[in-house]
Amino acid sequence: MMETYCRALMLMNHQIGRRQFLGTVASALAFSQLPGSWLWAQAATPSSSVVDFIHNEIVTGSFPGAGLLVFQNGKLVLEHFEGTYCSSTVRDNPMKRDVTHMLYSFSKGVSATVVAIARQKKLIDFDAPLSTYIPGYKGEWKDETTIRHLLTHTAGIPNIPLGTVYTEEEWQKAVETCCAAKVEWKPGSRSEYHARSAMFLAAEAVRSRIAGRPSWESICREWLLDPIGATTLSFLIPTSGAVSITPQPKELPKPLNPATVGMAGQPGGGAFGKLDDMIKVLQLHLNGGTWEGKVILERESWAEMHRIQYREQILQAQAENRKPDHEPFALGWKLKLNQKGDGFGVGDQTPEGTFGHAGIWTLMGMGFPQKQGAMAFISTNPPTLPNLSRIRNGITDRVYDSLR
Repeated sequence: MMETYCRALMLMNHQIGRRQFLGTVASALAFSQLPGSWLWAQAATPSSSVVDFIHNEIVTGSFPGAGLLVFQNGKLVLEHFEGTYCSSTVRDNPMKRDVTHMLYSFSKGVSATVVAIARQKKLIDFDAPLSTYIPGYKGEWKDETTIRHLLTHTAGIPNIPLGTVYTEEEWQKAVETCCAAKVEWKPGSRSEYHARSAMFLAAEAVRSRIAGRPSWESICREWLLDPIGATTLSFLIPTSGAVSITPQPKELPKPLNPATVGMAGQPGGGAFGKLDDMIKVLQLHLNGGTWEGKVILERESWAEMHRIQYREQILQAQAENRKPDHEPFALGWKLKLNQKGDGFGVGDQTPEGTFGHAGIWTLMGMGFPQKQGAMAFISTNPPTLPNLSRIRNGITDRVYDSLR
């Protein structure tokens, strides 16, 4: 336990005076029997607001446990893990940093980055008809659909009932299902969240252009995950190590396999990983697409992932005092424009350009270009939906405010 305290204190030592630092060490030693999260809240003066906020949500029953990592300029500035998580066999395990999580729709930020890399490799074009890559996707508005529409939730296919795509047989069946589905509106005319279908089709477009049709996992591994050292981030179901299951099942045991993981293999929701590897993906984007001096994401591709694609339409609607037809999506990421109470948690007090993605009701990763900061947060069970936006934006705003 004291190792955690000392790590917290070393991280804050550069921000406070020597006398205050030594006094805090003494306090930590004196109260070493208290939960680590509480001592962290006392010690981490610049970030105590967000830690207290999370602690209060756990105490009042919003969720049983939570984890938060905050990095600035590529360095860890806050590490906070508190409460418990549920594994496939045991409930109420102590929450810790070395736990793998179901990343759900944060997967979209990962997959969109890989799709953007495919574009810079000249395998695809964001604005070519999707039927160029998926010949069966034709007819009516399908002929107008592009990968740009897929990556901005404007393709008009939010309700296609797709299951797992963990095997090639399941993947091909999902392609057929998408090709047979009806498009609900003219692509590009409005946005509505596409949980699975859009990112799946974008990934299929990329796979179709590579000899041998390698798996989405292997493409992501080669082009993105291995180059940035995201060793735990994967579209494969973990077979070892500590893995948290969220939402928590009513009954245990609940083995992790394609039959029990509803998003298994889905490019838009099937990734697993630790919070550290979420941070690495965000940091790549904060770096402008480079990693340790190597260009992973070329500037033009990076810029498309950080430009609100329908910004003018949104602002025009607001100027006319009507609800916009579009949301502030870039290609893959959700961006902050001027919205309040955003369900993804981009913050109420954060500036335009803040980017990131949430994963169902439990997880979010955000990047703050203005402060070169990144955060990854997970709760180990969903809060009630009426509290979701308050909690997410409350955490994001407090983290952003703590960065200098």
